[in-house]
Amino acid sequence: MKFSKELGQIFLRDKRYVRKIISSMNIEGKEVLEVGGGRGELTQYLLKKVKKLWCVELDSRLVEILSKRFSSFSNLEVINDDILKIDLSSFKRELVVFGNISYHISNKFIRYIITQRKWIKEVYASFQKEFAKKLTAHPGEKAYSFLTCYIQYFAIPKILFDIPKQAYWPQPRVDSSFVKIKFLSASLYPVEDEEKLFRVIKVAFRARRKKIINSLTSLYCKDRIKEVLEALGINEGERP
Repeated sequence: MKFSKELGQIFLRDKRYVRKIISSMNIEGKEVLEVGGGRGELTQYLLKKVKKLWCVELDSRLVEILSKRFSSFSNLEVINDDILKIDLSSFKRELVVFGNISYHISNKFIRYIITQRKWIKEVYASFQKEFAKKLTAHPGEKAYSFLTCYIQYFAIPKILFDIPKQAYWPQPRVDSSFVKIKFLSASLYPVEDEEKLFRVIKVAFRARRKKIINSLTSLYCKDRIKEVLEALGINEGERP
């Protein structure tokens, strides 16, 4: 079959990394949602470890392959749908989410798991290496961004290991990283208005070269910004 560039399809073919991924996940006897089953490269190993596996695959051709290949497994349900459109509350249980995430939906996927976090125990997923660095960055690092603040407000992301581009077929242009995302029961820095918080952070990072007092003037008057920065002990000359 021909691969869909539109769906960003790549398949993990290096068995060493297949085994490494499976052994790195805490999924024994658990209920798991696999995002993008492909041809079953990892599905075949997941089925031997998990209590129940829901495999969400958008490509109907691959759905047919998966359904036929694993027809003898009673603990598998293949779902032909877009993961971003699935409401996890319909499963009525907490799930471990796992997947090899297409590069072009990575941002949307992060937003999705955050909105669905009530129904997620933890997430194991491979992302483009540079994207994974943004998820796990620390203040002062080049990769530190709005995305970093957004995910780390709700969860603790950790890069478990890198996966070279040669491990995939067709071979992508960049390496990947396998990431674990563990959601917090409560944010370390809770605020009353999260929407306002993220709006401020987004505006600040939109103009990283500007001093923070200047970048926020589109939202608040300069005197008010200065007052808040002083109260927080932040130098008004700092940049995001």
